[in-house]
Amino acid sequence: MTLDAGRRAASSPTERPGIKPITPWARVASWPAARALIAVVVLFAISPLIAPGSVSATAMSSMLPFAALTAVVAVGQTLVIMQGGLDLSVAGAITLGALIVAKFGGDDQLGLGLAILVALVVPAVFGLVSGLVIALFGLPPLVVTIASNALMIGTVQAVSGGYGGQVVDSLSEFSLSRWLGIPVLVIIATIVVLVVHVLLKALRVGRRFELVGANPRAARTIGLSTNGYVVGAYTLSALLAATCGVLLAGLLRSPTLTAGDAYLLPSIAAVVLGGTLLTGGKGSVIGTALGALFLGQLGQLVQTFTQTTAAQNIIQAVIIAVGIVVQIKLGGNTARLRTMFGARPSRKNTALDEESHS
Repeated sequence: MTLDAGRRAASSPTERPGIKPITPWARVASWPAARALIAVVVLFAISPLIAPGSVSATAMSSMLPFAALTAVVAVGQTLVIMQGGLDLSVAGAITLGALIVAKFGGDDQLGLGLAILVALVVPAVFGLVSGLVIALFGLPPLVVTIASNALMIGTVQAVSGGYGGQVVDSLSEFSLSRWLGIPVLVIIATIVVLVVHVLLKALRVGRRFELVGANPRAARTIGLSTNGYVVGAYTLSALLAATCGVLLAGLLRSPTLTAGDAYLLPSIAAVVLGGTLLTGGKGSVIGTALGALFLGQLGQLVQTFTQTTAAQNIIQAVIIAVGIVVQIKLGGNTARLRTMFGARPSRKNTALDEESHS
């Protein structure tokens, strides 16, 4: 072996031909919240071109409170999905919370303060029971939460007698109020999102919560109580849905007995659009909030563009489906993103990315 050949052989282990660095755009786009933010920016950019009235001050003031309510219930849905589940009882929790505060919030009943407390606790108990059944008996979350939703709807029918109530003026004024020109519901939703984000990303309990959702077997191996995190996720989901119901009752003044139905599918769509995988594990509540904002503006845009309900539903469904497919396809897979942004990954690097993504 010649001296030059020896040098080439010695240096070959450190050479990695065919592997290109990840571009900054690909790295940013691999963050779920960043992709949701890009979608929101693009939607707001094209909205004036399609329907100028969809971004007016009046349109924003009417859209943002409902988007904020979607964000609140979707944050709870995010926690459940991070544990590999799905909460189909949020509609019942919203309706039950709204009914209790509307029917018993008067001074001649429980009073507003106690009625709000009951409206939050009762649905949370249903969520607690659902979590216990799922965690301890291993029943499918879809079956358990559908049953829980049916029980809450039955409670609504039994308590209401077929008639909804009307909230007291103080709650209605609060839900419609603004602080520094910002709807108070938007402020509440922002606080909820930031608090849950800090809990998940900055505290040990949040990192353990993500670990339990991503790999329950590994979590049990290191001594974590996986059941406790699952039960907590469903309890918090019901609590946040009930919070949405209380605020929605104030916003509507006279909530119907089906008030929560409109929030079930959007709560799931916002989670997926925000980049949280339905398989569980890590999630982004900030991405979920951006997904809720996307859905709110999309609905506003479609309503401005056409007043036909069938057309609205079809257009929204198609756009949401495309967004969900894009998020699922991209996921956290930097190999696909490098391909999209012009950097072709090597076969070895693609395999590593696919393994880390799975």
